[in-house]
Amino acid sequence: MRQVLLNSSTAFIARVPRPTVEPGFVLVRVCYSMISVGTETAILKAEAKNIGGFEKIQHYSSLFKQNLGKAIKNPQLAVRRVREMMRSKLTQIYPVNPHQLPDAMAVEALNWRAVGAKQFKKVQNKIELLTDDTVWGYQLESNSLAVPEGFTPYIEIKGNVTKGKISIGLLDASKSKWIGSARVIEPGPIDDQLIFELENETSVIVMITNGDDGPSQCDFEEIKVFLMPPDPSGLNHTEMNQIGWATGYSAVGKVIAVGKNVSNFAPGDFVACAGANRANHADFISIPENLACCIPKNCELQVAAMTTIGAIALQGVRRASPTLGETVVVLGLGLLGQITVQLLRSNGCSVIGMDLENNRVQRALANGMEAGSSNEQVLKKLVFDMTNGIGVDRTLITASTASNSVINLAMELTRRRGTVVIVGDIGMKIERTHFYQKEIDLLMSTSYGPGRYDRNYEEEGHDYPVAYVRWTLNRNMKAFLDLANQGKINISSLIDRVISIEEAPIVYKELAKGGEDVPIGVLIKYEDKNFPSFRAGKDSVIVPRGHRKPREGLINYVLVGVGAFGTGMLVPLMERQKERFFLKGVVSRDSIRGGNYVRMNRLEILSTDFKSILKNDAIDLCVIATRHNEHAAQAAAALRAGKHVFVEKPLALTWDELELLIKTHEEIESNALLMVGFNRRFSPAMQILAAELAGRRGPLMINYRLNAGYIPKDHWIQTKVGGGRNIGEACHMYDCFQFLTKNPVTNIQASSIRPENTPYLGNDNFTATLTYGDGSLATLIYTALGPKQGLPKERIEIFCDGEAYLIDDFKTLVKVGVSEPLWQSGEANKGHYNQLVALGESIAKGGDAPIPFSELIETSAVALHVEDLLAGRVN
Repeated sequence: MRQVLLNSSTAFIARVPRPTVEPGFVLVRVCYSMISVGTETAILKAEAKNIGGFEKIQHYSSLFKQNLGKAIKNPQLAVRRVREMMRSKLTQIYPVNPHQLPDAMAVEALNWRAVGAKQFKKVQNKIELLTDDTVWGYQLESNSLAVPEGFTPYIEIKGNVTKGKISIGLLDASKSKWIGSARVIEPGPIDDQLIFELENETSVIVMITNGDDGPSQCDFEEIKVFLMPPDPSGLNHTEMNQIGWATGYSAVGKVIAVGKNVSNFAPGDFVACAGANRANHADFISIPENLACCIPKNCELQVAAMTTIGAIALQGVRRASPTLGETVVVLGLGLLGQITVQLLRSNGCSVIGMDLENNRVQRALANGMEAGSSNEQVLKKLVFDMTNGIGVDRTLITASTASNSVINLAMELTRRRGTVVIVGDIGMKIERTHFYQKEIDLLMSTSYGPGRYDRNYEEEGHDYPVAYVRWTLNRNMKAFLDLANQGKINISSLIDRVISIEEAPIVYKELAKGGEDVPIGVLIKYEDKNFPSFRAGKDSVIVPRGHRKPREGLINYVLVGVGAFGTGMLVPLMERQKERFFLKGVVSRDSIRGGNYVRMNRLEILSTDFKSILKNDAIDLCVIATRHNEHAAQAAAALRAGKHVFVEKPLALTWDELELLIKTHEEIESNALLMVGFNRRFSPAMQILAAELAGRRGPLMINYRLNAGYIPKDHWIQTKVGGGRNIGEACHMYDCFQFLTKNPVTNIQASSIRPENTPYLGNDNFTATLTYGDGSLATLIYTALGPKQGLPKERIEIFCDGEAYLIDDFKTLVKVGVSEPLWQSGEANKGHYNQLVALGESIAKGGDAPIPFSELIETSAVALHVEDLLAGRVN
């Protein structure tokens, strides 16, 4: 399907897989979506204004944070997204690798000149290079290469990086502009094809640089340049530079499918949809039930497309609580302000407005506003005259500006003990005089209304009782639609332009230029003729043009879930094993985040549907790094499809899930391996300790103290999605006990603190004592009561046969009485890399899983039983 994405320089239409039908969600075929002219085009204004480089970087950084902050509730996620957007824009990294290249013209042999290289030797077509130690320093440059109009250069490169990192890119002939740069090439073999989409350049220079700081050493068997003619379809040769973020938060469309537990909608219903990162500019969108509402009969679809911003305006008015006959000022007469004016008028208020653009003032006056001005002094006089010098009863701020002048003007215009409501995004440095002397009530209006940013309401579908919360965000949406449909507000008059999705990139550029004639109400229309019939499970997988070249003889895997642990830990560790693993693609319900990851890493597959991937015979291994409540079902499905599985812990959250995996293991006929991320047993400290204990005569006494650190009760790990910290993390410790004792559990006891009226939970502050078949006794003390700094997270004491051993935070292993540590490291090594090495060897050699299936099941069962004990479900 098509979706409009935005980065700092342009809007573009990307090809993304269709969303899946999730429980509690509705799948909607979009008819219209609304462009938020101010917010969505702010990022593009740096390009339109052509500001300088340093100022542009500051502008991008500020705007990315500002706009993502509005859409994202998770600050850490926002930081990662900002970093990715900044990386994609400011470094201009567009390396790509096509699967099938069209006929191309070969460029004659390159002539190389050393720039910063310490050693440079060329023998026929082979190059031996030793770089200097400069950071990203230029090392080799080619002669200037002419590029015919419309042609696209690509580079074939083969060789080996033996030390450090290198990068290959293109400069324009004047060396003043980077056209593209290969991503950092890590040590190991190189067999790559890099495409560089040109703008207006007619000649280029190939440049080899350090991939960070040097020195680096590499040998190239060949570096060839080819020029590809334009694609007959008019498409670019690569989609890998289409890195950006979804825009839009208000849409209307037709329901084509509903997920489980959805009761308010059926296929065929026309619905208004809300939500940043949900109601986007796309052919299809997946919307939580509470962020959608059916539109009234005979309501115009174009009007319904404005429902979200209408609900924002309505919530602002509700916060102000105006009464009949009051006088209200509205500061900022963009689309939000225009709707606010009409709502206040329909509520029986006299309205005075201000906007710096006089045409917006005139527009509001035409729609019933009593008075207004684009001049601050004139506005003050209007307020003085119309209120007999008292000041207005309420002021609603619907402007968007970093200036503090707006809030202070609002304080000046408002009467004693009046109300100021902030609806827009403004500077908040308030001067004390008017605020204090008038005893003004200052209120914030949050988005569409109660329920916004509440996961239980938005994602889980739990409504607020109408007797206690009369106007939720969903009921605000319905109220706005009713007012518009009854003709009490005139929304059609605010729609200035309707465009097709194909026109979106050009229109965004026009909107970014600004000016008095910029429209405030712009809709994107999705033509029916461009919609193929919906096919469940189809079109949920795409193969982006320009993906990297497949490699033979490796373990092809997909990453399921593109969260921080999968992309930041597992994939980098598997990339260190280039001769073992090859990342084929990703599966993610978030097609934008997943798509950005695919394009940045030049992957072949992007999918929103896990089941579709399981049908791909080219996939050998599924690396599952999704939320905990999905692990068991996904692992079982992959095993039944004949795929090897690495699933991050925990394996299961319930006894039923564990039973599913046991049954699956018994019934499958393939040799598919199951591996769980119980990494600590693979750490050097644990491996050496196990060797020390191999000849023990008696049982073990183990004391494992884990100072986990506090996380809030409403963190996803503490919910039914995460399963809590006993099941979600303490399973690591139970696996360590099993690994060291090498015996089955015979008895389990557990007890927790009594939190009572504190912010703590029992299942992350508890002790568990396990007895094993050989008489060994292992105790876990797991607590979130301790400090996050000053005390190591993990400490393990082991006693046996008159000896004692100590593992301190997986940095040292000591044997008491021995002067030198048995093992030590400058940083914690918990075995993440070693577990993946072991998995790779098992798959490649057709051997048994690194951890026997029976041990995986026992460890998971221990965690579940401890949870039952802590919850009082068993004695």
